Amino acid sequence: GALWMCIVLNPHCKLEQKASWLKQLKKWNSVDVCPWEDGNHGNELPNLTNALPQGANANQENMGQCKSLEYQHLPAHKFLEEGESYLTLAVEVALIGLGQQRIMPDGLYAQEKVCRNEEQLISKLQEIELDDTLVKIFRKQAVFLLEAGPYSGLGEVIHRESVPMHTFAKYLFTSLLPHDAELAYKTALRAMRLLVLESTAPSGDMSRPHHIASVVPNRYPRWFTLSHIESQQCELASTMLTAAKGDVRRLETVLESIQKNIHSSSHIFKLAQDAFKIATLMDSLPDITLLKVSLELGLQ
Repeated sequence: GALWMCIVLNPHCKLEQKASWLKQLKKWNSVDVCPWEDGNHGNELPNLTNALPQGANANQENMGQCKSLEYQHLPAHKFLEEGESYLTLAVEVALIGLGQQRIMPDGLYAQEKVCRNEEQLISKLQEIELDDTLVKIFRKQAVFLLEAGPYSGLGEVIHRESVPMHTFAKYLFTSLLPHDAELAYKTALRAMRLLVLESTAPSGDMSRPHHIASVVPNRYPRWFTLSHIESQQCELASTMLTAAKGDVRRLETVLESIQKNIHSSSHIFKLAQDAFKIATLMDSLPDITLLKVSLELGLQ
């Protein structure tokens, strides 16, 4: 309903378009089964969900409207400009939905659902082979998400309880890396943060033990999926370390990000092991910088 309100209130739309939409909405209102639930009622109209490859375990649940968004009964030329197709539109809508800032919901089931929906949508996207047109869309959306305001989960400032972007950023990183390494690293490094684990102690004199004790118990919200989220954060860091082998500047930047953002000693130790393995692959000479990264992380 909110989506259709935005469409109908578009000041640039002609009266005949609005009349056409009204007729279509009345038609949908008269049927027993909503066309979004049963495609047979709207199969003559383009559906962006169906433009994505349909895997065996395709998830039908919505995620930020991006799985079921339909441009229905609208003139095709209004959307399909040169180089565009319903596939490119579907991919772009999916990237917009995945990158939106959203607050972690309450409860175990809802939090698991957030992770599951994100991973299933990314899994569908991974079935698509990126061509030049899609790479342009990835670049455009990555830049937009980095520069956007509070609606973006990759914006400069986010809410402390915003759903982390680690999984999405890892997908963006691997997709962009062969085409725009600078943007790939910028996106992944921005996503490394995990603000929910940052201290929220109020400013002032914190030297009194009873004052500290009164703050710490309420320090973290109840994130039941936190261990999974920290694992995804570690995976993102490991992916960057692997890609940065041989590049001293990037390795130092990734090391700083790990030291700043990862709070789990076990994950830092795992990254130290990963760095050592990557640095000492048998088919090449040891990477001295990566060995130093391994040592630094091990000491930490």
